[in-house]
Amino acid sequence: MIQIQEHLTTTRFLKVLEDQKDLPLVFHLGDGKVVPVGYHVTEIKAVTFETVDCGGKVNQWKDTIVQLWRSNREKDDQYMTAGKFLKIYSQVASRVNVQGDAEIKFEYGDDGAPAVHFEVSDLRVSDGQLQVHLDWVGVRCKAADRAREAAALSGQPASACCGTSSSQDSKSSGGCGC
Repeated sequence: MIQIQEHLTTTRFLKVLEDQKDLPLVFHLGDGKVVPVGYHVTEIKAVTFETVDCGGKVNQWKDTIVQLWRSNREKDDQYMTAGKFLKIYSQVASRVNVQGDAEIKFEYGDDGAPAVHFEVSDLRVSDGQLQVHLDWVGVRCKAADRAREAAALSGQPASACCGTSSSQDSKSSGGCGC
């Protein structure tokens, strides 16, 4: 098992694949299902996010998003190997500026379901496979996360995430007035 502390970077993910090139790459979804054999890497995205959260703070970060798709008409009976994934990634990286320190995330969908966004929770070699365990990406309030972190460091109780609900108070405190 590869220990994942926080976010898995693109570089670290690729290093694990490089070390396990010949193994089938098997994706386990957050609901216990496994992406079936015959999936395709349909797209690799180098994404830059620029946001303003409900606390009025500007945020910027980069992600690498790998889109997986499985057609119900596909007849392939093999999982993609880590080595084949690396070849696909290499072709993309030669044409798109993918950042090695960006967190790697995945989207998966098939003929009967829309794409769902996942982050990597665990990587392990098991049963002769390189298993990538994915969890759904949930919605979070960044301002509340910051308030909790600051409170934990200071030993004080956490304040409201984005100020009061009064629009006048929110404007003066930099919040959006959520």
